[in-house]
Amino acid sequence: MKKTNIGIIEPSMILTEGIKKIIDGSPDFKLVKSFHGNLNYSNFVLTGIDILLIDPRSITETQLSKFIHDCKNGNDDLIILTLQTSYLPSQIIKLTDGVIEMDDEPSTLFSKLRNVSKSKNTNNESCELSSREKNVLILVAKGKTNKEIANQLNISIHTVIAHRKNITTKTNIKSISGLTIYALLNNLISQDEVILTDSK
Repeated sequence: MKKTNIGIIEPSMILTEGIKKIIDGSPDFKLVKSFHGNLNYSNFVLTGIDILLIDPRSITETQLSKFIHDCKNGNDDLIILTLQTSYLPSQIIKLTDGVIEMDDEPSTLFSKLRNVSKSKNTNNESCELSSREKNVLILVAKGKTNKEIANQLNISIHTVIAHRKNITTKTNIKSISGLTIYALLNNLISQDEVILTDSK
């Protein structure tokens, strides 16, 4: 049976080696690449990686958003999980496909890795946004109000609100910044069309 290839981006070599030892003991997963030390996110080559674990504590929300966008550009099947080694704001965690916590047992780690793979495949099949929902999402990401969206698309404000509820349900993202990042990752808008600000 083909193993799922795992990559890790973690500043600590000790943590990286510990995770490697756990993953190497699994029949389903294989650690194929690890990056640690003084991280330069522009130099990563992620070819052959199915799931990437990333500890984002050393970069800003905007840098993480750009990195994820670059990673998934042309590689929609790549699953990126937050490796949470300390407190992280929810908007950082929501940028990725799931969370692995440092106090997870090995069985929990493997369960999460399996579940996120299945969930990713299910979401790709059943949670596709309609063309109208994509139009609404694009305008939300560009900072338009419900009234402005209604006027631009020639629909009622109630219809806009209904579309936004559907978008939230399908993407499981509630914040405007999260929806903006979703739109970026899915190539619905370009980075030139939106200004992302780091959370303080």
